Amino acid sequence: MSTAVAPGLEPGSLGVDAGASLWKLVLQDSDALQQRVFGPRDPALLEAVEASGADAIGLTGGGAAELARRLPAARVVPEFEAWVAGAPLLAARTGLALADCYLLVSVGTGASAILIRDGSGVRVGGTALGGGSLLGLGRLLLDTRSFEELVGLAALGDRRRVDLLVGDLYRDGTSPLPPNLPAAHFGKLDSTERADVAHALVGVVAQNLALICGQLALTYQARAVLYCGSTVGRNAPLQEILREQTALFGAAVEFPEGGAYCGALGAAAVAAASA
Repeated sequence: MSTAVAPGLEPGSLGVDAGASLWKLVLQDSDALQQRVFGPRDPALLEAVEASGADAIGLTGGGAAELARRLPAARVVPEFEAWVAGAPLLAARTGLALADCYLLVSVGTGASAILIRDGSGVRVGGTALGGGSLLGLGRLLLDTRSFEELVGLAALGDRRRVDLLVGDLYRDGTSPLPPNLPAAHFGKLDSTERADVAHALVGVVAQNLALICGQLALTYQARAVLYCGSTVGRNAPLQEILREQTALFGAAVEFPEGGAYCGALGAAAVAAASA
């Protein structure tokens, strides 16, 4: 089922994207757009909503129905509808020109890919690999306790010491594929240093996400892939791999600033349009 893009965000509009790991809030007041992040079920989020004086409240994400029981005046917006509505608002705020056909990828605890063509969107794929995978594997293998700690370690590492690369197999340069592509994640293990393993973990998620999204972009002739969501923001190691590997399929790659708030922006816009 496809969904249409909602109108622009009006003053007094508030949106919450209640995801599995983080709850994101946006509030458009008369002066500026406020953006805040809360942990799931953090009482401070309800306090912020109630103190906002918002005229229209939109809720989306897995926790939206639960949150709506506490905020009966709010409207629950289906998650993919919210993301489709939020993309042009996000692009306008960052000065990004959107193609007529592009892939919008929400990278949070997991990942979903939405094809947007001429203002309407439909989910065309996704994967259970995402920020939740990184958190769990990091805790299991490296005893990291936060996403920020894992990303910081990965920025210092080199996954080429951990992954078996195509270039390791074709040492004579006759490979039909780029030599820096992993042939087997964790298939070399020349290093077990924490930073190298952390970078390899990021590579598992980024490489496979790029393969899925790059192939989807090629299949549907999408000219660009927009990677958004909390897992992508402030994550240079992940962005680097996503950009390099997705580009192999011929699509432009974008990481819009504030992409974690795309769903919240869309929920606010849809609620405002129906108020």
